[in-house]
Amino acid sequence: MLEFRLVEEDEFQQAIDLADKVFRKKGHVSMGIAFPQVFSAALNQSYGAFVDDKLVSFIGLVPSILHLEDAEVQAFSIGAVCTDPDYRKKGFANKLLEKVFDHVNNSDASVLFISGDLPLYLKQGCTFYGKMNQYKIHRGDITADTSLNVRELGSYDWFQLRKLSHDRNIRYEQTIFEIAQLTKAAGYASIFKMKHKVLVAEKNHEVTAFLLFGVPYEEQEGVDSHVIEWGGDPLAITTLLSEAFTYGLDSLTWNVPSYEKELIQALDLLQEKVEKTYPGTIKIMNLDRLLNQLNPYFKDKLDISTVDENQKRLLGKEISVFMSNSQVEELILKGSKNVDSYFGDVFPIPFPFPQGLNYV
Repeated sequence: MLEFRLVEEDEFQQAIDLADKVFRKKGHVSMGIAFPQVFSAALNQSYGAFVDDKLVSFIGLVPSILHLEDAEVQAFSIGAVCTDPDYRKKGFANKLLEKVFDHVNNSDASVLFISGDLPLYLKQGCTFYGKMNQYKIHRGDITADTSLNVRELGSYDWFQLRKLSHDRNIRYEQTIFEIAQLTKAAGYASIFKMKHKVLVAEKNHEVTAFLLFGVPYEEQEGVDSHVIEWGGDPLAITTLLSEAFTYGLDSLTWNVPSYEKELIQALDLLQEKVEKTYPGTIKIMNLDRLLNQLNPYFKDKLDISTVDENQKRLLGKEISVFMSNSQVEELILKGSKNVDSYFGDVFPIPFPFPQGLNYV
């Protein structure tokens, strides 16, 4: 018997075993350790294809709240998408994706994030989005501020770390427990056989910034690491970058979203910089629902109203524009040179960078 349905509590070990079989090699930690939210019986969101009660295909699904200034966007992310090699090319992943789309819509979420860009997703309307600067940083590229005290995250720092995280205008919603759990899990860093290290910068006994990055959990030569998450004073963050090289790293790759204007200014002198779109893809599940959830973000910037089922009107202080729904979606995800002079500070919508602590 063939079934496509939610994975039940006693079946998640099958999902972990399948994901490990597909994605993990010798030296990797288990996917179940690295991505606890994907294999969570408490959340109970992920889907599987079962042949005679054997899980043969899987899609991990994780809900989240995105904070974009004063707006809260309800979102889902999918990851750990895998099919047993003996059951591939049977359309199982496509069928599971249809189940996921129904689940997302029934949950009143407005967007779906995908960690990959395979034809499977692009054919279903997923697309690239976001703008960022990718920096390659080496030892000595940044001068540390010696007035700051730099140390590793301590057991008394969680309230201050949560405050710095919470103060970011663009962010995933995170409780103290979630920050701690996902820091321990090291999802994205685990791909590179790394664990997380968190440094904090103190001034006058107050934590002013934090930096979370990957360090190898087994000996590697020429270690290229990644900055995963950060918060606080931009200049203090750059000092933490300098201190990260005391952990034996050869280089640090840092993807800085375009909305981090102060950080980008602080990194202006770095030579190895490439402008890119975000990794992964996105699908707007329901445009009207997304615009409604974004209303607080648009306040005092512009007003978007529905003309008919195919068209919207964008009203700004100096311009009124009519756009098709597909044009509005393009504007949300990628911006438009045609209206940059009027809405350049609004679009593209600054979605949080997806390869941070909440990476799926």
